[in-house]
Amino acid sequence: MLIALLYHKIGTSKYANPLPLFESHLKWIADHYPTTLPGDNLRQGLQVCLTFDDAYFDFYHLIFPLLEKYHLKALLAVPTAFIPESTPLSPEKRLEKVHSFPEKAPPLPSPAFCTWEELKILNDSPLIQIASHSVHHYPLTASQIDPEHELLSSKQILESNLKTPIQTFVYPYGRFSSKVHTLAKKYYPYVMRIGNALNYSWTNFQGLCYRINADQLPHPQYPFSLPQHLKHTANLFFNALRKK
Repeated sequence: MLIALLYHKIGTSKYANPLPLFESHLKWIADHYPTTLPGDNLRQGLQVCLTFDDAYFDFYHLIFPLLEKYHLKALLAVPTAFIPESTPLSPEKRLEKVHSFPEKAPPLPSPAFCTWEELKILNDSPLIQIASHSVHHYPLTASQIDPEHELLSSKQILESNLKTPIQTFVYPYGRFSSKVHTLAKKYYPYVMRIGNALNYSWTNFQGLCYRINADQLPHPQYPFSLPQHLKHTANLFFNALRKK
């Protein structure tokens, strides 16, 4: 079985974890389970896929060093319009930008996110796999959005800048329709959404890999308890029945 965990950034907001708690969480995972990435062969027993959305600068500055320390693999989902070529700001100023980054109508690109050079460094690491998170991070079901542009252009931009194939797409906000999903599977062998479920493969029943929200962790071992596993296993079959 596969458990894919979803994180965003370091901090105390709704979409974050405090750094000491997060390091304890990573250490616990490193001590108990192997980490894996889309396309890796899944072995017997539970394996963990760590996924990080949005490519905030603190992934490069704070999280990546911890992944190296504990030798953990991770997937980083990048919305390409957010990524600056470079920035003159100090790491401290950029971390302030991360903490205050607005959720709606942000100025883009922004120094709150990794630069292209930082993404290249991450991509060169055997621990990191880069995924597309669309161009503009809009829900792909929104009426004013061209989903094919968001799916294909983001892939092309990432591949052009990083010189590597991009095989995974992560749905912004976890939202999609059957038409959108058909397009996503056309361009990517692996497609992820939220879903809060375990997985038996990288594609399960609907060509989807489900992720479990792991922001605001209540304790370092979340969500590996038996009650959580039972709930997330049930969600796998529930998601299959509703084709989501």
